[in-house]
Amino acid sequence: MLRRCFLILVLISLQMACTDSYSIFSTKYTVSFSCNLSDVPFNSINTLGYFLSVRPKSTKDGYKVILPDGTEREYPYTEVESRVFQYGLAGLIIGKPYFGDGVVYAYDLGCPQCDRGSVRLTVDLLGEAKCHRCGTIYKLNNDGVAENGGHPLYRYQTSLNGTFLTVHN
Repeated sequence: MLRRCFLILVLISLQMACTDSYSIFSTKYTVSFSCNLSDVPFNSINTLGYFLSVRPKSTKDGYKVILPDGTEREYPYTEVESRVFQYGLAGLIIGKPYFGDGVVYAYDLGCPQCDRGSVRLTVDLLGEAKCHRCGTIYKLNNDGVAENGGHPLYRYQTSLNGTFLTVHN
């Protein structure tokens, strides 16, 4: 009888462990951003291994897109965008990994090791994002993992409706 009770407890424990709801997507910081992938510079997101950075302008009247070569472009908000867009901790990194399934990935532009909105990563043409505060390098083409084995980048859900991309959580 004791053996049977123990077996039942083990089976229940295994069932509970298997149904644990782990998600690769972060909900720690609120994100709500959208863009049209047929518009420049967002059309470059369709290039495998190419990642853009998007963050609010310091004047808060629009947003800034930073290309991996360091080129910056600023855009004003529409009335709706000014009320709806939220960028997570520090902004967004958006692109399609070389070794992915063709899905657009979105990561937070903030370093998860430092976890400060003022500490933004720099994205390069090799698909790496680097934190200049702690020195951690993240591999954007490899699920945003940290080179030193630390916490990976915060990743957000993306939805594609035609050419209209939405990043959210």
